[in-house]
Amino acid sequence: MNFREYSNRVEEVNKAYRIFSPLTNNMTEAFRLYQEVLAEEKMELFMSVEAWGNRPMTPVDDYERPLCPDCNSPMRFRMIPPNDEGVNTQLVCENCDLVLDSEKTMPEWFKILEKKSDNGLPENA
Repeated sequence: MNFREYSNRVEEVNKAYRIFSPLTNNMTEAFRLYQEVLAEEKMELFMSVEAWGNRPMTPVDDYERPLCPDCNSPMRFRMIPPNDEGVNTQLVCENCDLVLDSEKTMPEWFKILEKKSDNGLPENA
C-alpha cells in the first residue's frame, strides 16, 4: 500500500464513521456497514501495519530512499528549521546512526528521487 492508497483508506474510514456513528460507536462496525452499503470499491476491514512498524506513513514512502553509504540501509529524511548553515534536510540512517546534512529541500528531493510503482518496485524496474 502506498501513501496515496493509505490516505484514501483513512478518508473512507472517516466517511464511514460520520455516516454510521448514529447506529454504532464501533468504528470497525461502521466501516463494515459502509463497505456493504455505500462503498464503490471494497477494502479489507483490517490492515497490517507490519510494513511500517511504529512510524506513520509519509509521502516519501512512495519513493526509493537513498541508501546509507556506510551500511547500505534506506535512509530517512528529517526536515530542519531555517539555519545559518543552509541545511534544509538531513538523511538519517536508523541502522548505523549516520546523519548527513543536505542543502536540498523536500520538494527538491522529490524531483530527484525515483518513484516506486504500485508493486513497491522502482517504476523503471
